[in-house]
Amino acid sequence: MKWNNLCSFVLGITLLLCTAGGALGQGTTSRVTGTVLDEKGSAIPGATVTLTNEGTQVSLNAETSDSGAYLFDSIQIGTYSVTVEKQGFKKFTSTGNKININQPATINAAMEVGGVNEVVEVMGSAEIVQTSSSGNFGNTVEERPLETLPLVGTRGRNPLQFIEFQPGVVSGANTGGGVHVHGARDRAFNFTLDGIDANDPSAGGSNFAPIRTNPDSLSEFQVITGNATAEFGRSSGASVTLVTRSGTNDFHGTGFWFYQTPHFNANEYSNTINGLRRGQFVQHIYGGSIGGPIIKNKTFFFANLQLLKATQSISRTRTVLTDSARAGLFRYIVAGRNNPAGATGASVDANGNPLPGLNVGAYNIGVRDPLGLG
Repeated sequence: MKWNNLCSFVLGITLLLCTAGGALGQGTTSRVTGTVLDEKGSAIPGATVTLTNEGTQVSLNAETSDSGAYLFDSIQIGTYSVTVEKQGFKKFTSTGNKININQPATINAAMEVGGVNEVVEVMGSAEIVQTSSSGNFGNTVEERPLETLPLVGTRGRNPLQFIEFQPGVVSGANTGGGVHVHGARDRAFNFTLDGIDANDPSAGGSNFAPIRTNPDSLSEFQVITGNATAEFGRSSGASVTLVTRSGTNDFHGTGFWFYQTPHFNANEYSNTINGLRRGQFVQHIYGGSIGGPIIKNKTFFFANLQLLKATQSISRTRTVLTDSARAGLFRYIVAGRNNPAGATGASVDANGNPLPGLNVGAYNIGVRDPLGLG
């Protein structure tokens, strides 16, 4: 039995890793390309290009073609450095290049004649490739605004509120989710989390998804509202791509607690004109995250937890039994209809008292059915 459990566990982990590996290409990665030229603008073939993730120090290598071009495809988002080496030229290094979701970056290298031990260093030379014909009109929300902008509502923290800030997005319709992109239906959304479908056809759409991702667990996410390329063509509205964070070679952690109480808020206008007190709404959102290396430069982890606890009072007006009815004494109109207050031919007033001039009978359940047998 123990051997079977172990085999099942290993098989499950293997399938999970295979699924995750396949998901990296489904709209959660990017591309880095460039051209290596000498001082006269001539292409340098055969140069060694190294792309290194500055957070994890994981490196990839490529070699320039006869035209001096190089390409790194399916690159996970993050900050990268590019190093170019060729005998007879100084080493070229470009650091601090931010790579975002589905936004190919171009990092060109201008090599100078000299020894390999000499270094030409450039900071943040990446150019984001987004021409008028490349499609995917929208916006990318990065890690910093996800952490700092206020996203606390009555149902916790929802990063998808950023969708409502995009051009062409209209919020406030009285049907469905109430958020429409360029006139499309409110359910014309497509959500993916790390390349995996995260849609709920029964209640999806707008700024709602079955997985309410904690903002602190996201590295960034992209909202495409128009002219989507083939891999995003599922829906006519918005395509929302969310990418979770990864650990790095350094240990980092966060902790947070968001607290709401009516003592910090003014009373609502409707309560004020009706002489009612402020509604009771107390909300606690707390949690934290931690990430770091398991094996430096190879394996990393990131864990995140968010908890929500809320209490709320809601005022409701209901029709209830009178004190006599609760005691088992039911009154009725003899040879007539029993109509409630406010109806045509009402039998009682708003307080449940019989109107004058009616022949009122009574049935006492306590007397007729003392054992409560019904």
